[in-house]
Amino acid sequence: MMRRRVWTAGGLVLLLAAARLAAQTAPPCPGPSDVCAFFASFMSALNRRDWDAFRATFADDITVIFAAPGPPERQDGRAAVEAVFQNIFPKPGDSPAPLPPPLKPDSVLVQDFGDLAVITFVLRRPDQLGRRTLVLHRTPAGWKVVHIHGSSASLSTP
Repeated sequence: MMRRRVWTAGGLVLLLAAARLAAQTAPPCPGPSDVCAFFASFMSALNRRDWDAFRATFADDITVIFAAPGPPERQDGRAAVEAVFQNIFPKPGDSPAPLPPPLKPDSVLVQDFGDLAVITFVLRRPDQLGRRTLVLHRTPAGWKVVHIHGSSASLSTP
């Protein structure tokens, strides 16, 4: 009986610690829970550099306008978008490299339009503000990213 209480208490402590860690790493998201859960998964896959999980968020007809130094033209379709994103993900067979600091979305805004949702947020750096927009479409398989727009603004004074 005593052993069961110790295991139960230990499990509860681990569960609470995991919930606290998830709350610290998930971006604040003022929107519908399913959209926010999708956004948290998208950001988590990107920060962990989990290629399969990240690319699973894309619709087949995704379009992306990358922020500099990405390609200046809009990239259309899964193959073109994946070819650019693969540059920041480890290649199969590469030895694991340390992950860069996680991206922490700030000023998240979710606009819910039923089967469409728009998420805008910023990525703050000391010298630059990365502005990002995700357009999501609800499909029978769940939310999918149909468009990403990235731009950056310099915060340095001239």
